[in-house]
Amino acid sequence: MFVLTDDAIDAAIDSISGYIVFTISTLTERPLEEVAEAFLASDTYALLSDKDTGYYWDSISELIDKFYDEIA
Repeated sequence: MFVLTDDAIDAAIDSISGYIVFTISTLTERPLEEVAEAFLASDTYALLSDKDTGYYWDSISELIDKFYDEIA
């Protein structure tokens, strides 16, 4: 049985963050480092990393769109 622990949530946030950075880097043809810095400073990442918001359970495509809109 899967138990939702802080470690599991942290791992999900890390995985989702990496996927978003890679996807946006590919879409915008910007370097990964540049996109990663922008993501870590973004409102999208702040919401994702706040365990109380539950964004780690939301649609990844919606998070990608939200971050893309933020940096556009």
